[in-house]
Amino acid sequence: MHNPPLVSRVPTAMESRRRLLWMALGMLAPAELLTACGGGSASSTAATSGTTTGTTTTGTTTGTTTGTATGNTTGSTTTSSIATDPWSWRTAGTSTAASLPSMAEFVTVIASGMIAYNFHTSTTSATTDPVTSVLSDTSSVAILQPYLMGKYLVSNANWKAFCNAQGSSYYPSTAKTAGQYWYSGSYPAGKEQHPVLFVSLTAATAYCAWLETQIPGYHFYVPTEGEWEYAALGNNTSYSFPWGANAGITYNSSTGALSTVYNCNAVCSQYVLNSAAFATVSYYNDSVVTTLNDGSTALTNDTALLSKVLSMNANGGVTGWQYDSTANSAWADFANTDQFRALVNMYGGYTTPAGTYEAGKSWCGCYDMAGNAYEWTTTLNLASNGAEAGTSVNVVKGGSWYATSNSGKSTGRGEGRNAAGAYHSVGFRIAARLK
Repeated sequence: MHNPPLVSRVPTAMESRRRLLWMALGMLAPAELLTACGGGSASSTAATSGTTTGTTTTGTTTGTTTGTATGNTTGSTTTSSIATDPWSWRTAGTSTAASLPSMAEFVTVIASGMIAYNFHTSTTSATTDPVTSVLSDTSSVAILQPYLMGKYLVSNANWKAFCNAQGSSYYPSTAKTAGQYWYSGSYPAGKEQHPVLFVSLTAATAYCAWLETQIPGYHFYVPTEGEWEYAALGNNTSYSFPWGANAGITYNSSTGALSTVYNCNAVCSQYVLNSAAFATVSYYNDSVVTTLNDGSTALTNDTALLSKVLSMNANGGVTGWQYDSTANSAWADFANTDQFRALVNMYGGYTTPAGTYEAGKSWCGCYDMAGNAYEWTTTLNLASNGAEAGTSVNVVKGGSWYATSNSGKSTGRGEGRNAAGAYHSVGFRIAARLK
């Protein structure tokens, strides 16, 4: 990595602008700032007795970590020689590792008999059972048959095994652009056990059909909303999250320490707020953002100090993550920075490896049913807002690395997504039944 060459003349405005971008991307930062990403790879956190600490430049993230890679893994990891930026996955290069899941990665949710599950705080749409094709969920009750649920979200390595067998047409939607997530069938090294994103429900259903040819004796499918919520909460009627009624996040802005049992936007915010590589953020690729969030202070050469853009309170509530209403769309936020665009488009978001948060798993042993990635279900709902308002969409559950802490409630829903669409915060896990 080299700094721009020194010259004896006064730099042009364009050269000054480019240098600011290099600084904002961390290309002039010390090497130690470029590898301190707490969510960057499976090796960036270490298990301790109930608490895991991942170190950033000045702060720490706490939570529990136990995740392991299981199944047969093939492929290779390569190191890239291109210039690094603050997201550590780029320094690690790309990976083509592929891993077939095993039945050891499933837990039994209902062993026998039928269960009538009452949705805790919300009602669902009528749902057709994906295996029997009969009505299973009504306005407020799900009639559940015996089934198993995957402990983990389907990973990049799992998806690579599928693509190796079924072809490049199933690569995540970003794969068509050079330098982006999953381009040419490789994904960021260190993200082998992170959830695959930018995958449609249609493609996820094809994955399930393929998996049946690899592991005989089971029906594999994307679960209904009722099956998903029961695996997350069971009969704990006072729970909103898999572990209890409250999110339980704490953040100390003085030390930069975050305590959480799931991955929501507080985790990414903690990293950037405590890394000198993000002291300045840029908006060169955004034509809408023009002012700080006071609505009147103009940006300086399309840049802003992060401290003027993003903040987090003691409960993990993030201010300045995204402004998207008509009234404040010109305000500087983090989600429209060039740094955030690189995170999403090149690296598939600020996800964490399978099994990272031991204290956040559900009653039956499923991980990441709050946070990390929203999860597809086969239940349909009428969208009430967003670009898909008024159309029939599939319910997504559980919140994500991108979503607020409250969005991780298992009792709630995301906005719903079109089954043919692919999104930066939506992945999936699979359910199974004996044939």
